[in-house]
Amino acid sequence: MSPRAKHDLQLRLEQENLLRRIVNNIRRTLSLEEILTTTVAEVRSLLGIDRVLIYKFHPDNSGQVIAEAIHKYCLPSLLGLNFPADDIPLHARENFIKARVRSVAHVASRQIGHSPLRNLESVETDSENIQYRPIDPCHLEYLTAMGVTSSLITPIFHQEQLWGLLVSHDSGSRVFDEDDVEAVQRVVDQLAVAIAQSNILTQAHQKSQREAIVNRVATLLHSMPVVELQPALEAAVTAFGGSGGRLCIRNQAFDAKNNTVRSLAECLEAGEQFIKIYTIGQQPLVPEIARYQLMEQYSVWQEHYDGSGDCDIWAIPDIYKTPKLRNLQVAFRPTKIRSILMLPLQYRQQLLGYLSIFRDEVDTETLWAGRFDRDERQLYPRLSFEVWREYRKAQPREWTPEELELAQALGKQFTLAIQQREIYQQVNTLNANLENQVKERTAKLQNALHELQQAQTQLIQTEKMSSLGQLVAGVAHEINNPVNFIYGNITHISEYTEDLLTMLELYQRHYPNPHLEIIEQAEALEFDFIIEDLPKILSSIRIGTDRIRQIVLSLRNFSRLDHAEMKLVDIHEGIDSTLLILHYRLKPRPDSPGIDIIKEYGDLPLVECYAGQLNQVFMNVISNAIDALDQYAASVTEAPKGSIAIATSVGQIDGCIPSVVIRISDNGPGMSQDLLQRVFDPFFTTKPIGKGTGLGLSISYQIIVDKHSGIFKCNSQVGSGTEFWIEIPMKQKISST
Repeated sequence: MSPRAKHDLQLRLEQENLLRRIVNNIRRTLSLEEILTTTVAEVRSLLGIDRVLIYKFHPDNSGQVIAEAIHKYCLPSLLGLNFPADDIPLHARENFIKARVRSVAHVASRQIGHSPLRNLESVETDSENIQYRPIDPCHLEYLTAMGVTSSLITPIFHQEQLWGLLVSHDSGSRVFDEDDVEAVQRVVDQLAVAIAQSNILTQAHQKSQREAIVNRVATLLHSMPVVELQPALEAAVTAFGGSGGRLCIRNQAFDAKNNTVRSLAECLEAGEQFIKIYTIGQQPLVPEIARYQLMEQYSVWQEHYDGSGDCDIWAIPDIYKTPKLRNLQVAFRPTKIRSILMLPLQYRQQLLGYLSIFRDEVDTETLWAGRFDRDERQLYPRLSFEVWREYRKAQPREWTPEELELAQALGKQFTLAIQQREIYQQVNTLNANLENQVKERTAKLQNALHELQQAQTQLIQTEKMSSLGQLVAGVAHEINNPVNFIYGNITHISEYTEDLLTMLELYQRHYPNPHLEIIEQAEALEFDFIIEDLPKILSSIRIGTDRIRQIVLSLRNFSRLDHAEMKLVDIHEGIDSTLLILHYRLKPRPDSPGIDIIKEYGDLPLVECYAGQLNQVFMNVISNAIDALDQYAASVTEAPKGSIAIATSVGQIDGCIPSVVIRISDNGPGMSQDLLQRVFDPFFTTKPIGKGTGLGLSISYQIIVDKHSGIFKCNSQVGSGTEFWIEIPMKQKISST
């Protein structure tokens, strides 16, 4: 085998190994960046040149170096730098696309060659050698400025579109031949496969992400018993990387009277009563002097969606370059909002509302391979490739096709949810109308029931008060006679006893030595103790009799049978009488430490009232307080000693009617708000069965509020005790029996 044949064979083996390594790398990883990085390194090593890079085109025909391999920094790095579209002239790009040529340039020979990839009609590889021609002076100066003496450019295609270039540069004497071109072409063919796979994977991943976002928003919209639009709006704005958003929909659009539904335009014209707005993040600031305060009320949206059935998404990349929005631009100028994505929510040819996504303006930084002058690019070649940082402030962000596809899917979810919400509102409206009709038809029955309940309560109250008054008066009368008999004779008994003791003392003085039998009998009777204790017994009997007389007086005072009509009475006297009657429940017992009474009486005048009924109120309130404290002490091991505070003062009702205020509070367990709202209801009680009728506070409320035109209220919190506030006018305007 000749040396030339051996060299060719060695070269083919190296190319095969390179191609195998690249193919294995493509199979091993799905990362396009890793594949491109490995590819440029392998190609540079195979060709033995200074630099290999991959240049990717942007939609505006400019491009960027996205992968690069350099040998010992023989040439400067261009990785990450952008090149303007003029650096690769239009005719060069057309040759890459139409003729599928590979470009080979040699600075030393001032020649540039083109090697067609294949015959487009027969789809066969063209066997002709590289066809050279003189290189353009501008291109020659461009390569010289880059420090390149020879280059090989191979186009990379994806879906019949020029995706990028594989560029090989050398600063030495390297000359690229046909074998080099074909070897690089085989690598590029594999790159095209890798790019296609990466794009498919990227599209699948993006589709999966969009589906996940749609599912998340759908879950927020439809998983709750009631449609929750605010969380769904927040999720939608986040999905687009927006700075804010709005959801404007019809509200209470169903007119039950006429059985019609107002259109979105009618609701917007009617104002906020028929419009529901949800917002998140930054919002346009409509001036107060503006005719409309809602962004959606401006005619630009109605004109754009004129009812022709075309309700596509309106993607607005730059508010200030959209003439239709000139009337709204003033609302956006105080903000950084620059782009709007407007989603019309349409159901069966009828607009339900608008979903708006806002994006802020952004500041961009682009690294260019040298600064260039667009006006002179065709006259002068590039002289420098030093990095030039181009800063551009307040730039809009374009809405991508993928984002529009996502918006279309989200719009459908919002539309269904809003339609469901409107149906729910219509059902509620119809139900409300039906309930109103039922209420009107049952109003008389409810009034009659209420009157019957009041009559029943009043009847029970009257019977109770009458029975109690008669009982108390009868008991007081029956006790009064024997007590008066005892009280009247106890004075005589005391006098007789003193006389007998005096006589006995005289006998002892004059006859100091009595008979033995008398002495024994005196010792047996403990005569000295009797002489000492008998006056004490008589004193105790007198005190007890006084106590019984006070109780009888209190019973009479409590029943007030002699005060059946409204008279001037002493409030303190009524309270004290009540406390005296309840004294047996307040004093200490073996199972209870007793209850302390704290009196804070103010200086009160005589008050015009129904004394007996008012005493009944005091009895009910204080009895309930005692019951609550007893239950508290029985249920809590270390409950504090019970106390009831009674305070009186002068006040004013409605700021102008002189009144007296009686506050009765305890340090018991208190009541919850639910119990507090029902405490004055007839037949409601918290006591065990058989311990209360549930009428005491209801009757007390009627006595204070209805009979005396006063105020009766209860303040309580769990763990903080309970206070009853009783306030009645000092003078009654109308005295009724």
